[in-house]
Amino acid sequence: MARPRGFDPDAAVRTAMTLFWRRGYDAVSFDMLVDEIGASRKGLYALWPDKQALFVAAMRIYRQIVGDHFLHDLEREDAGLAELMAFWSKFESGARRPGWSGCLIMRTTTDRIAAESEVAVEIETYLERLSEAFENALRGALRRGEIPSDSPVHIRACQAFAVVTACSAIGSFEGFSPRCGGLIEAGRAACSVPLRAQTAQPSHRVSKRR
Repeated sequence: MARPRGFDPDAAVRTAMTLFWRRGYDAVSFDMLVDEIGASRKGLYALWPDKQALFVAAMRIYRQIVGDHFLHDLEREDAGLAELMAFWSKFESGARRPGWSGCLIMRTTTDRIAAESEVAVEIETYLERLSEAFENALRGALRRGEIPSDSPVHIRACQAFAVVTACSAIGSFEGFSPRCGGLIEAGRAACSVPLRAQTAQPSHRVSKRR
């Protein structure tokens, strides 16, 4: 089928992504997608044969956008404590935004659609990137003596990973809450990043290293 004139596939996927993110896969019907995107069924079927295909496309663009926004600096060769500090500030700022509803990836892990192979690949790819980004930045911080060596890097990375995934899942049904705030502080602690209450005052430990 020919693509309808004026139809923007990228914009359609982003709109679908937002809808799936807010409501979850099962709660979104194809009729809702048609209405929200502003296209005909024929227009959507021309590119995506069913709701699942459009959902996979939405997940792919979500993990790219969110991954690049939050993880790019942690993945740098010279990443260290400064990048870890920036990550947690950015993550908390995002979680505190009105209407925040957690993470599309984490919401999806509890849906039946997660068992589908293409969906499972998107989930695994995102989670692997998150885990490796933390480990990379923590190893850099350890090499430069920016964090103590009292805990193995992979343990710290697992703790930080657990905080992000827990907050992202909790946010799907309660948004930002004191529970999320406490978890984020635990994530900072796992990375030896000054807690939020301490950031307003000079940190001699950090200032010596920067």
